[in-house]
Amino acid sequence: MRHFPLPTAETAPEASRATLVAIEKAWGFAPNLMRTFANSPAVVQGAWGLLGAFQQTSFTPAERELVMIAASVENACGYCTAGHSLMGKGAGLSDTQIAALRAGEALDDARLEALRRFTTAVVARRGHVGEVELQAFLASGYAPPQVLEVVLGVAAKTLTNYTDHLASVPLDDAFQSAAWTPASRKAA
Repeated sequence: MRHFPLPTAETAPEASRATLVAIEKAWGFAPNLMRTFANSPAVVQGAWGLLGAFQQTSFTPAERELVMIAASVENACGYCTAGHSLMGKGAGLSDTQIAALRAGEALDDARLEALRRFTTAVVARRGHVGEVELQAFLASGYAPPQVLEVVLGVAAKTLTNYTDHLASVPLDDAFQSAAWTPASRKAA
């Protein structure tokens, strides 16, 4: 396990401090993953920018969190799956939907299931999604720009998930109630 320092807004490199302050203001605290990013000003600024851009997509808050959870589960990231499970509940996903996402199982809503399947396919196939899967996503009521918006969410999760894998980021106390491990996922 490799651990990186967890700087605060006071101890981070000077060029990371304003971003950490913005994160604390927006979220009420700076999660350990964002603090890990703060070791590199470019990375913390890039991560914050990607996450902020994803919030501007046409997806609903629940759909955005669904993308975040589905990508994190597919990437086997316990840290992000825990955090986004809690955020997903706050965004309107039901406990049943969150449990299904965490298990890699089908959702009870056809449109959300199409989003889950498409997001998982984008991650698993590194963007090489077949025409049949693409058309199924579009046929469920999503529009072509939302294909690109899924890719944006996956890009954000690739940065966060891979950083967690490399840095062994400790799970924040705020996320402990939603702790998840890849072994928690059933075969999809």
